[in-house]
Amino acid sequence: MIRKGRLGSAFDADGASFTSSLDFDKNIASYDVLGDMAHAIMLYESKIITKTEAGKILKGLLKIYENVDSIRAGPQSEDIHMAIEDKLTKSIGSVGGKLHTARSRNDQVALDLRMWARDEIIEVSGALIALEKTLLSLSKKHTDTIMPGYTHMQRAQPTTLAHHLLSYVEAFMRDLERLSGAYARVNLSPLGACAFAGTSFPIDTKKTAALLGFDGAMENSMDAVSSRDFITETLSVLAITEANVSRLASELILWSTTEFGFIEIADEFASTSSIMPQKKNPDVLEIMRARSALAYGKLSVGLSMVRGLPNSYNRDFQELSPLLHDSLEITKQSLSLLEKIVKTMKVDKKRMEEACSEGFITATELADLLVKEKGMPFRDAHQLVGAAVKQAIKENKTSSEIDSKFLSKINGWPKGISDAKIKETLSPQSAVNSKNSPGGPAPAQTKKNIAAKARALSQKEKEIRSRAAKVKNSKSNLTRRAKRLGGG
Repeated sequence: MIRKGRLGSAFDADGASFTSSLDFDKNIASYDVLGDMAHAIMLYESKIITKTEAGKILKGLLKIYENVDSIRAGPQSEDIHMAIEDKLTKSIGSVGGKLHTARSRNDQVALDLRMWARDEIIEVSGALIALEKTLLSLSKKHTDTIMPGYTHMQRAQPTTLAHHLLSYVEAFMRDLERLSGAYARVNLSPLGACAFAGTSFPIDTKKTAALLGFDGAMENSMDAVSSRDFITETLSVLAITEANVSRLASELILWSTTEFGFIEIADEFASTSSIMPQKKNPDVLEIMRARSALAYGKLSVGLSMVRGLPNSYNRDFQELSPLLHDSLEITKQSLSLLEKIVKTMKVDKKRMEEACSEGFITATELADLLVKEKGMPFRDAHQLVGAAVKQAIKENKTSSEIDSKFLSKINGWPKGISDAKIKETLSPQSAVNSKNSPGGPAPAQTKKNIAAKARALSQKEKEIRSRAAKVKNSKSNLTRRAKRLGGG
């Protein structure tokens, strides 16, 4: 349709297929029609087209919107924008061509992508909140569940399951904040930028922005059509989120092994072996971990695509959208499944506590005792306790068997520390209870943290619901206005 003036001949069939974006465009078809409606209303209210013309256009668009999922177009249409315009003009005649006044496909596609991306960000945010709520709920049940904490994958110090899970709540809260920031930068309307240099028509970009539920209009017309950092930023946030998902998945995989035995994954999220009938494999978590790498790849490819592009619009941008789509799908699925797995897994409190009795996990507490009781420099205390651990391993003693008599054999060990004090110090439960510093694993601290995070999450959920409501209301208000003008 648009080739007749300048190019004349039809697009080569292979070239048309190669450059067509229709495979992805089904994701933005409804947004394209909504953008059309807002643009038509603005054109009428700015006295660029007549009320009669606007009415015909809007009536045709409403009919298309009602059946937008049924739009079928071949590669000759190039993209969804031309497919919809072609359908409109066939329905209402040449007046449909007036819809494209003061607009280009460049600002049109940028608009559609921003509308689509903001809805997707809201959906991902909701999935993140659901996961965090489940983590908080599980944490609340396990503020007293003792387990080993690890550094270098070696048992390090005792902590609680609540404290461990809350570390992921913190990470996912930051992901939520990053999504919120990305949303604020996505939710700006580029409509009115046209090809890149704006228009001589007396348009009202603030009106179209408001009609479509945006927080405002973009301030530079070239930036409006040539910036795709809202996509690469979202890709970045999704990649970081997937990194956190993958880390938690990896820990759950480890914890579900016989060697750890801390948790059991629900049967519906596991598989068995084709040859070893005793096996229970955490396949969903393993695939989840693998797919996180795909999210990193989408970000890397996206940044590589845009890094050398000159301003303003380049067709290369078309290849970015499927990357974001794929990354969004990976993240939404991963978050949803991870939430179900955490909610349904069984925790073996006894095994976690037993693991704390192995490996001198409270050695640091014994060194701290020497500092507190004897005023010893920590480095000297560290050296003495290290020698005591070495000797205990040599004599095949556990931490529960350490007493003042044994410690007296360590060269330089001070006198005057009772067996009762030593036993209390080496108790994992006592060690955890003593860690009452802000953010520590002591139950009083984790309970405080859980309450604070629940409040913060509730506030963030209200913010996301408000954004979702604004977008939803803008769609319903826009279609109502279109019906009034279209005589519906």
